Formats: sequence, structure tokens, C-alpha cells
Amino acid sequence: MEKSLAVLQEETMKEIADPEVFKALVATTFKGLQPEKVKEAIMDGIIRGFTFKDFRERNVYAIPFNNRDGASYSLVTSIDYSRKVAQKAGILGMDEPVFEEKDGKIVACSVTVKRKVGKDIGTFTAKVYFDEYNSGQNQWAKRPRTMIAKVAEMHALRKACPEVLSEQYVEEEMSEPKGLETPHTDLDLAKEKLRECKSLEELSKCYSALPGVAKTSKEVAAVKDEMKKKFLAPKSDEIPEL
Repeated sequence: MEKSLAVLQEETMKEIADPEVFKALVATTFKGLQPEKVKEAIMDGIIRGFTFKDFRERNVYAIPFNNRDGASYSLVTSIDYSRKVAQKAGILGMDEPVFEEKDGKIVACSVTVKRKVGKDIGTFTAKVYFDEYNSGQNQWAKRPRTMIAKVAEMHALRKACPEVLSEQYVEEEMSEPKGLETPHTDLDLAKEKLRECKSLEELSKCYSALPGVAKTSKEVAAVKDEMKKKFLAPKSDEIPEL
């Protein structure tokens, strides 16, 4: 029998009641995130199916947005964790990444994974474009092939195993593309999707699925917080305060 959200939340709050445990989480899994946002991030993860153990082992962690002020965040998984989940779902292997280049610059990367489906072995290929993810900073500047290959692999794994990976993203996918400006219409669409949510669980899933560029918007984050208060307030006697 599956535990209710309220029970999972209560158990999690007991886990982080230990000051040393909480301090360790803030310094690792939630590095850069405001301490008061940690509990919120953990509950978002539990709604998506992660466990407290996943946070402690950093299988899932938070990355801050909005100029890294620690007020807004996105939950991401490590590529190694996603590979483990995919292997349990029947992934048999992956071909070498295929890069497309023009004038010596990376244009795109394709990755193909194989999954056993019944008695058959299916192949699932994903192609991603470098300019849509390249931030031009840190590892993107040092190891661009490795970074875009991770993005392509994660896309391929989600395509092959949607039932277990549809809501999982790696940090490399959340990079804000260099020189990209977010169209105002895209932000309006993101806010509209959040306002259409009918439950806290739906809101968490919807926000998690938004592109990283939308999550850097303070307007979008404000709508998320507004909707969260709306869902929590009417049932404050049933759901412990975050």
C-alpha cells in the first residue's frame, strides 16, 4: 500500500529535524539554495516519486535560478542515477554519440539507446542542437562534446523509458543558452500552464517540466508560489506546513 503524501511529508520532516543532517543537505544537495526553500524542494521531489535517501545520496538535487539568488530552483537528477533507472527498465546499451559539425563547430549531437521490449529490442534515437543548450560557461566551454552528449543521452533515455523517466532531467539540460532571450509569449504560456493546474502534485509536475529558461523568470516563479499557497491554504489542517 502506497503511503499518502501527508505521511511521506511527516516522515521526511523527522529525517531533517536533525540539525547536522539538515546542514549537510544545505551544503551539498541543496548548495546555493536558501535554507527555507530546502523543505519545499524535498517535498517537490517526493511528489515526483523520489525518496529522502535519493536526496542524501544526491541522486536528485536542486540548482538555483534567478541569478543564483537561491529563491527559485529546479530539481535535477544525475546522469548516473538516470542510467541505473533506465537499466532496470530494460535498457541494454547505447551507441557512441554522433556529432554534426559545421566550420569546425558543433551543431548537433545524436544518441541511440537500445531497450528490450518483450521479446524484441527497440532502438530509440534523440537528436539535440548545441545552440539550444550551450551556456558558453564552465564545463560547456571546457568539454562541449561531453555536455551535449549527456543532453542527447538523457533525451534518448526518456524517449525509450517514458514511464520511469518522463519527469527526470539532468543539470546540463537546464543551462540557459548563451545569448538567448526568452520571448515574453513563452513566459506567458508558462504562467498560463501553472494557473491551469488543479492540484499541488500537478503543479509540481508542471513546473518541473518547464524549460530552464522559463524557470529563470521571477514572474513564473511568483505564479508557482501563488498557486502553491492556493492549494495548501484550504487544507492546512490535513497537510503539514512546508
